[in-house]
Amino acid sequence: MEQPQSIADRLFDAHDAECELLDLLADVPHERLGWDWYDSSLEIHGVPPDFRLSAEVQRACHGAGFAKVYLNHTDKWETHYSFGRESFEANAGWRVSYPHKRGPGEKSIWVEKHIPGWPQEWFDTGLVLVKAPGGEEGAGG
Repeated sequence: MEQPQSIADRLFDAHDAECELLDLLADVPHERLGWDWYDSSLEIHGVPPDFRLSAEVQRACHGAGFAKVYLNHTDKWETHYSFGRESFEANAGWRVSYPHKRGPGEKSIWVEKHIPGWPQEWFDTGLVLVKAPGGEEGAGG
């Protein structure tokens, strides 16, 4: 009967995996990383506002087993990338800024472009506003 892996061994394995991930992300400026098992996501925090993931880095993240990558930019915007479980296709991601990250009194979710998969009612009622990252309001979709 095989012995269960010790906590120490699992920690050592986790450290090795994180080092491999850091190698894959060598060209991505960031402050720290996080990940969530429930959506197979990688969160990259402290990313400069204009930085986007190259197709190569997206492919590496998908190959590492992540279905989603969230860039948390220093300007309180995020860029979200999603990949299929089996096949990979690079994408431009989509940009969002959530009110709780911008501060007290903020109520609307900001998106850079209209998101077809979101209910039109959210845009019509002002729950979601289309804005450029500089804050200028755009077409509501």
